[in-house]
Amino acid sequence: MKKILSIAFLTVLITLGSCKKFLEVPPVTAIRAEEFYKSAKDMTGAMASLYGNFQQAMVGESQFNNKYTMWGEARSDNYERGGNSNSTYAELQLNGLTAGNPFSDWSSMYKVINIANLNLKYLPGIAKTEINPALVTPLIITDNLAQSRALRAMAYFYIVRTWGDAPIKLAPFEDANLDAKQARDPVDKIFDTVIIPDLEFAYNNVNNANYSVFKMGRAAACAALMDVYMWRKDYVNAKKWFTLLGATKAPAKATYGGTAITDLEPAANWNRIFTDPSNSIEAIWSIHWDNVVNGCPCMAGVSASPNNTPLVIDFGIFYDWPLKYPNDIRLRATYDITKTDARDRLWKFYKGTGTIGTTGYIVNAADRDPNTSNVLLTMYRLADMYLLYAELLNKTGDKTNSLKYLNFIRTRAGIANYTTASPEVSVTPGVLDETKLEDAIIQERQYELFGEGKRWFDLVRTDRVIQIMDPIIKARQVRAGVLPADATGFGTDKRKYLWPLNRNVLNSNSLLTQNAPYTD
Repeated sequence: MKKILSIAFLTVLITLGSCKKFLEVPPVTAIRAEEFYKSAKDMTGAMASLYGNFQQAMVGESQFNNKYTMWGEARSDNYERGGNSNSTYAELQLNGLTAGNPFSDWSSMYKVINIANLNLKYLPGIAKTEINPALVTPLIITDNLAQSRALRAMAYFYIVRTWGDAPIKLAPFEDANLDAKQARDPVDKIFDTVIIPDLEFAYNNVNNANYSVFKMGRAAACAALMDVYMWRKDYVNAKKWFTLLGATKAPAKATYGGTAITDLEPAANWNRIFTDPSNSIEAIWSIHWDNVVNGCPCMAGVSASPNNTPLVIDFGIFYDWPLKYPNDIRLRATYDITKTDARDRLWKFYKGTGTIGTTGYIVNAADRDPNTSNVLLTMYRLADMYLLYAELLNKTGDKTNSLKYLNFIRTRAGIANYTTASPEVSVTPGVLDETKLEDAIIQERQYELFGEGKRWFDLVRTDRVIQIMDPIIKARQVRAGVLPADATGFGTDKRKYLWPLNRNVLNSNSLLTQNAPYTD
């Protein structure tokens, strides 16, 4: 007997997590998948469900459950435990992850993968059952297939960066009587047979004339592929996709080429990247969270909340950044530097008043209230790509241009450019040093992309976790009451870069094996 898929599974997710509120479909009790995919309306609902599930995982199925932050930053030096934390967050902050941690569950990403697989299986058939052929042309069907593959690729990209090896599932799970047990596939196989082919298919087949910053368009596919190849340290292909990004986005933004500082959002409008990405030259792909449709985006470490957030801005960056760069225009537009008692007011995703870069810039309480405000989380934007490109150029011997792209970001931020004589990037004045230049790039990424779910992945990708986190975790342990001599820090076991598999995931599939050195 086929497993019954509730239309509520598709349509409720449309109301909970639609991409710009695609369509509201009245809920039906239950229906088989093959009976659902019949019309253009169903196709719209299915795509809304796909984007909605991904969006919901990133922003949160419930209060303080935002995987965007938990997987991308919560283990890093951007955040530490707040007054409302518990053992869940202590594990993240003190490198003591267990298989019982709720954020160690990859099910939300496999839900995205399964909906994508349903779309890939059933969307082509809608052309045979929709009564208006103009609504289901080959171009429209292929565009939706391309977006489905792109979202599947992004779900797998999160999985491999967070857990490593994982089962490859390219067909939807529909039959409750089938054996769902499946062993893990190697990371390289996931990249080579799923992530990269899916993103390349998206690049070649999405309808770029229907561009929206809230969809995985061609530019988003380019950015994701550059990110993927940087993760794999394949700098030749990373450069290829950076170059294609500039050419791809140019038709949508006439002056855009991805090669100059003028392709970045101007300093005076820096916050528009986050509050109005549809009108930002820099935005590439953002998540749309409509407060009216989706409810409160109550995100730990990101949004204000009726309750105290369990994550607050880490003591180190909260104080060090304004001391080092008091005139950095990003600073006051990123978090409230006056909130020294709690460090819980990150406000870059909310509309502000006043002039960015001045003491008069503020985000009022009403504008950052998650019960009444939308949040448009950034997935990819040009500054992110520029800094990745600077990292790539440094790695491939072009330090001069690496410094140029790094300085694009610093110039926009209103802080002094580095020169070849700057001690931050050189050992011998006049000679750029590869290690110091990369340190400077990664540091700039922390400032520029704070709160955007990048920091932990940057530390892992560049093998800086132990260097950065060991002394910080030791300090946290001491503040928690551990004697300095007994503070263990992060330790030296790089296997702990990955998360453990959640106990529920292991129990549901006996062929899975736990990541070492974790226990079940």
